[in-house]
Amino acid sequence: MLTALKQIFSGMSFSRQFMLAIILILAVSMFVIGNWIGNQIEANSVNRAAAISSVYLESISAAHLQDWTIGGIVDSKTHEELDSVFVTGPLHREVLRFKLWDTGGRIDYCNDHTQIGHQYQIKGLLAAAFAGSVQARISNLDDSDNQAEQIHWQQLLEVYVPLRSAENNKVVAVAEFFLSVDNLKHDILAAQKRSWALVALSTLATYLLLYSLVRRANTTIVDQQRDLKNQLKQLRAALDENDRMRERLREAGVSTTTLNEEFLIRIAADLHDGPAQMIAFALMRFDEFAAGCHACAATSNGTSKDLSSIQGALHASLRDVRKISSGLAIPGIVKLSLADTARRAVRDFERMSGLAVQTEINDVQDNSPLSVRITVYRLLQESLTNCWRHAPKGAPQVEVQQFDDEVLVTITDHGAGFDPQAAAVGGRLGLAFMRERVRLLGGIFEIDSAPGRGTVIRARLPLSTNEMIHA
Repeated sequence: MLTALKQIFSGMSFSRQFMLAIILILAVSMFVIGNWIGNQIEANSVNRAAAISSVYLESISAAHLQDWTIGGIVDSKTHEELDSVFVTGPLHREVLRFKLWDTGGRIDYCNDHTQIGHQYQIKGLLAAAFAGSVQARISNLDDSDNQAEQIHWQQLLEVYVPLRSAENNKVVAVAEFFLSVDNLKHDILAAQKRSWALVALSTLATYLLLYSLVRRANTTIVDQQRDLKNQLKQLRAALDENDRMRERLREAGVSTTTLNEEFLIRIAADLHDGPAQMIAFALMRFDEFAAGCHACAATSNGTSKDLSSIQGALHASLRDVRKISSGLAIPGIVKLSLADTARRAVRDFERMSGLAVQTEINDVQDNSPLSVRITVYRLLQESLTNCWRHAPKGAPQVEVQQFDDEVLVTITDHGAGFDPQAAAVGGRLGLAFMRERVRLLGGIFEIDSAPGRGTVIRARLPLSTNEMIHA
């Protein structure tokens, strides 16, 4: 049951939860305040009746008890006078019972003559009256001294009035009388109804005021939530579009890397099959021509030297063209794994430079795309060449670690080092090309260097097609 109520409450909107809580709080407050006011009305009505009765009794005592020796037995004359007031007189309909108590708890007089002389323990309101204060209550007549009254009535207004000695003003007796509660209860009930109506109207007005405020706030919140949802929807659409653009950019980077490599291979083939062949043919014809003109070359001043210079230039051009052609292409990379590609780049550098490279390349199950292998090769090629140029005496170190979804390439040298920011401003194309190659595949390129402490280049390349592109 409690769980079901919690689920129902949690399924409500904030405004409904608030209004339900307000209803409960106002209902409890109305109940508490209404009961308190009702009790106050009843207490005030009883006290007012007791005050009026005490004034009335003082007038009675002044007129009929002046000859009574307080604390003694009521004489016959006083008894008859009291009977004429409370038994046969006009007050017997209003004052249903009248009793005089002495300090020992004895009833000295009662309009029900059968109770005269009975003695009871002094306690409760009777004790408080002997202490000097007027006491009153609506009694259910359940005390031992009220058994005679309980036979005739269910409830009466019970009032205790202390009687004081004229000599020393001490309380020497207590007058107790019972009044009908019908009229009093009718007045109390009418006043309580009016108070409950006032409390209910005040509670309703408070609820309506809070309801209007909460409704207005809820409308504002709902409008803001609607706007926020629309903004979130637009933001999600923009993010989705951004993701698609990044994916297309990543795919374009992969395609660009592969196409660039194919373009370099084509240029290398064209250089080898075109200018290199033409230079080789020209060199061969030049050698035939130089052999045929050997005699004239020997007789002419400087001719032999010129022919040697031309021949040397042709040989040098042929070597350069073939070197450029071989450097542009990476033969057989399609069939190589990522680890073998890294080793191939290191071996090519060692063969060209004559330097030994410390390597740490882990072999794992290869799932790298061709574009990543090409980028790793070019990255190692350019980095090791920079090490050779700027730190010729140091032994570079290469570390390639391949994980499930990325590969980490680290190249370290112990050369003079440089300022990366100054190098970027200075337009060093090698570093810029390496950075852009890595960024095209959605990777991260870092340079850690400073003058006097060498250089560390780190590149982190994703192996998954779902990787995002980092700025």
